[in-house]
Amino acid sequence: MFFAQQQHHHLSSNSISISSVTTKRIRQSRRTFSTGRAAVVRAAGAADGGDGNVKFANNKAEWDAVTGGNDGLIAVQISTKTCGPCKVIYPTFVGLSEEFAEKATFVKIMGDTDTESRALMKEWGVRVVPLFMLWKNGEKIAEWSGAKPDVLRENVTSAM
Repeated sequence: MFFAQQQHHHLSSNSISISSVTTKRIRQSRRTFSTGRAAVVRAAGAADGGDGNVKFANNKAEWDAVTGGNDGLIAVQISTKTCGPCKVIYPTFVGLSEEFAEKATFVKIMGDTDTESRALMKEWGVRVVPLFMLWKNGEKIAEWSGAKPDVLRENVTSAM
């Protein structure tokens, strides 16, 4: 929908007349895109755009509150507001949080919300997003970057 609106704005700014056939094609494309996107999101486990069992921690105090005393597996996704790949992989992270709710804690950290979140990113040495970490018994056991759903699933399941 955003693409069609952006394209429409571009066309009108150049004073080009849009025929009814072109308009109809844009509407059909928009419907197909919306339907296809909904299917992908639904398959990933976030049909309602929700966060499943994902908890949020954007600074050290919130991290301690969410993970304190947890000796089990903690899966972390570190993102920023403007990171496109972070948004693409997030539904997979949500789906895993629902699938493994009894076996692991899933935490999302937005690294650019305020000075405290930036300080946490600096402390952890985060230089690229999306960045994933796995913690167990209070120790970081794995870290990788990239928006590859199969790698995310494989790393989480192998750490259980």
